Amino acid sequence: MDRIVLLNEIDLDQLLKRAVFQAMGELRETDLPTPKPEPEKLLTTQEACELLRCSKPTLHRWKKSGIVPFVRLGSNIRYKQTDLEKLIETKGGSK
Repeated sequence: MDRIVLLNEIDLDQLLKRAVFQAMGELRETDLPTPKPEPEKLLTTQEACELLRCSKPTLHRWKKSGIVPFVRLGSNIRYKQTDLEKLIETKGGSK
């Protein structure tokens, strides 16, 4: 018994493109679909304090002096996890 598989237009296009490139021996990395990057995780003040192991007043002081980068979302302040991890790596290694 034959199997019938329904594909949406994008999947069909990708499948055909891959088959043509393979048949021609020209499959390149740039022609393959790229995975979507993970969205940036934004931390609250409390989460940032826990990650940096500091108090809220210390975090506020570091934020005002430009040591810790932050993002303002309306009236809320958030901290990019990757920025804080980089800060830990650079400042932690200097001790």
